Amino acid sequence: MIGIIIAMDKELEPFLGGNSLRKKTKDGLDFYLGKICAKKCVIVNSGIGKVNAAYATLSLIKNYKPGEIISIGVSGGLGKSNVLDIVVSTSCVQYDVDTSALGDKIGFVSTVNKIYFDCDRRLVDDLVKCSNAKKGVFACGDRFVADEKTRDFIVNSFDAISCDMESGAIAQVCFRANVPFAALRCISDGAGENAAMSYEEVVCEASAKLYATLVRYLSRN
Repeated sequence: MIGIIIAMDKELEPFLGGNSLRKKTKDGLDFYLGKICAKKCVIVNSGIGKVNAAYATLSLIKNYKPGEIISIGVSGGLGKSNVLDIVVSTSCVQYDVDTSALGDKIGFVSTVNKIYFDCDRRLVDDLVKCSNAKKGVFACGDRFVADEKTRDFIVNSFDAISCDMESGAIAQVCFRANVPFAALRCISDGAGENAAMSYEEVVCEASAKLYATLVRYLSRN
């Protein structure tokens, strides 16, 4: 069973259109179960943000025990990718975790004493092969990044290639639960002042491109 976490309805649409997936509601979340490319999959619509993502990940693991989890959706680019490029996470950080007043580095998660949550190497390599994607650090925080100051802070602090609102939380839960994880994203904007406009223009095309990438991954694995 492959678990897939998607945050928004627009991102979810391509995955539901061509597949006969049955919907189940558990823990107040909508799950979609069935086969894509003859592979058993379960997709959960998590909602936006780190708390929603963490809750959905825990529910997914508890109810369906997937062998691996992939976070799929759009993300902001950080100057190293173009709009509609596919990117894959090698590790995930949470740029808005800040206990630096206590002497910690920004992003340090004290419960597990980590900043970078490494993704599963085999899963990352297979996703890159299927998409000719760029790979690197994904930065996660509860904010839609739309200003150069925040974008530059994230790049300078973590050398990240992508920013979103879910991947770091999912990575932390998967680390605690010992479930292989990686994030697959399509760049929707440059995380600058025009980010919101760019996102609205390309979110549907980006989501279709992500679905096509997942199909290639499932077809060869």
